[in-house]
Amino acid sequence: MLYLARQTKVAIGQAKVSNAVAAASANDTVLGSLREVHILMLEREGMREYFYGGEPLPEAGPQREAVITLAELLADVMTSGVHVHQLIPESGSAGPWADYCRHTVENSPALRHLLRAHPTW
Repeated sequence: MLYLARQTKVAIGQAKVSNAVAAASANDTVLGSLREVHILMLEREGMREYFYGGEPLPEAGPQREAVITLAELLADVMTSGVHVHQLIPESGSAGPWADYCRHTVENSPALRHLLRAHPTW
């Protein structure tokens, strides 16, 4: 009986370690995707302002298409982060991620445009 209790305790410890590793890995994947979107923003001067600086979505043209495409990519990353934090609450960064998402949507007319245009996304 004592042996069974010890095995159970070890198994619980292993599960906690496994969950922590999964949480760190999933969080790192989301942050890696966010870095990729930021690199794309850096490649086009002034693009960051459309997502963090309140710059209005351009009315038409190639700049509008570029902003909308980046908004879609950023929205995908944000959604992935929300899902990761729902599946693995042990990551401990669900609150900061939610704060980041809210701040970004509040400061990005482009993201708000996407949310209004595609509410089921």
